Amino acid sequence: MTLILILTGFYVLWLASLLKVAYTPSLFQNYTLFKAINSILFVIISVISWRHSTIGILTFWPLLTAFCMAAFGDIAIGVANNRHGPDGATRSVSGMAGVGFFCVAHIFYLLFFTQFCPMRPYHFILPIIALLVMLYVTRHPSFHFSRHTRPAAVFYYMVVTLMFSVGLNASITCITWSPFLSVHVPFNGWLAGIGVALFLISDILMLPLYFYSRRKCPRWVRFANLTTYYIGQLLLAISLAL
Repeated sequence: MTLILILTGFYVLWLASLLKVAYTPSLFQNYTLFKAINSILFVIISVISWRHSTIGILTFWPLLTAFCMAAFGDIAIGVANNRHGPDGATRSVSGMAGVGFFCVAHIFYLLFFTQFCPMRPYHFILPIIALLVMLYVTRHPSFHFSRHTRPAAVFYYMVVTLMFSVGLNASITCITWSPFLSVHVPFNGWLAGIGVALFLISDILMLPLYFYSRRKCPRWVRFANLTTYYIGQLLLAISLAL
């Protein structure tokens, strides 16, 4: 447990360094490297947290796969940003590959959570809302989507919201079980619930960050996107052990 706390402290410090790099033009060439290290750290923390948990490897592997896919996505989008600027994810192969990695990651997060909370019809309410919203947003003149990125964005946000719905339900189930039934739950519901919520927020912030075209995106959006994403990943990782 001490090692998890040490790595968590280092992770937060490295995230602060990443934010410094993201906002300093003379340091921005190191953006991909700093993102990669933060991403590798949450993979390592998840493995160490799993070693302190009660779940087996067959239960853990979808979550580990999700973290690895997310790390690959981070690196790909970092490369796109370094090569093409802040809107690189919309104009490069590496950027779109990064979005693809994240979509696969969300599917594996979903597989992990369905082990504790099988999908129900009500879990599809939010994805249907996301479908309708994205059909509107992707055709709005304020956002730039091509005929290739439009269906990808619609599908992506449907997967994200489905993962959030099931993940939040599984987290609430763990919170409910623990104090009243004295059941040893597989992960910390509070941390996982906050983690999936922050993950959803970071994905929503990708819309103004990468696709809004009317005016330059406010500087705080990148800060909020990176912070909610990496803190969300950290909380998901340590939820296995705390």
